[in-house]
Amino acid sequence: MKKCALINDLSGFGKCSLGAAIPVISVMGIEAHPMPTAALSNQTGYESYKMADLSGYMPEFFNEWKKLNVDFDGILTGYFSNINQIECVLNFIKSQHALVVVDPVMGDGGERYKGFSDELCGKIQELALYADIITPNETELFLLTGESNTEKAARSLIERGIGSVVVTGIKDSGKIGSAVFEKDKSEIFYTKYTDGSYSGTGDLFSAIVTGLALCGRDTFEAVKTAAEFISFVLENSEIEDRNNGIDFEKYLYGLGAYILEKQ
Repeated sequence: MKKCALINDLSGFGKCSLGAAIPVISVMGIEAHPMPTAALSNQTGYESYKMADLSGYMPEFFNEWKKLNVDFDGILTGYFSNINQIECVLNFIKSQHALVVVDPVMGDGGERYKGFSDELCGKIQELALYADIITPNETELFLLTGESNTEKAARSLIERGIGSVVVTGIKDSGKIGSAVFEKDKSEIFYTKYTDGSYSGTGDLFSAIVTGLALCGRDTFEAVKTAAEFISFVLENSEIEDRNNGIDFEKYLYGLGAYILEKQ
């Protein structure tokens, strides 16, 4: 079986980060190996939460992995709280010959997230250049490049060596799109727009793209499938609080069946 390292925080409630990525990668027939950057009682969108920062443990954890002589097929990264975590992950990436997918979590709605300094954003920019695929929203794309035009920004990253730039959250006349840019091709996939944002949808998206890429699908097929899956789940979820996330668990069997059908 293929092995994928998942580097993100772990939240007890919110169905996001590692809590979303582990089941998605697993149902695709890929071993999911989590490396938690932090442990939270619940994700930060709730009124209160408690967090244990695991930055100090990450080098020790990676050293133990090194002793196991494991070669990873994929690496998926998400949220980071400080540059030391990213430096640790960069060293890990350089030791592997793996497909690297970076979800460059920095901001949304035209603004950086609270606590994201110039230094931290600069380190995320450095990490992104080691990726084969990145999955920013438009705000994060512009933060990565300093550009304000989506296609121009994506092309600038491709010129710097990133194979696939996937831009999420593109709104257009009641639809929401995910665009894929590669050297010689680009395409945008639209689904029905659901007002509001919901915990974990970005993590689900990047995990599905990563899993499908490791199963041999091209990025265009992977993004189309991820967008359609999340749109379907949103339409069939009973959501009382956006912080609780969407009901993806009930439909994971569909992802697994899709993989088996295409093999």
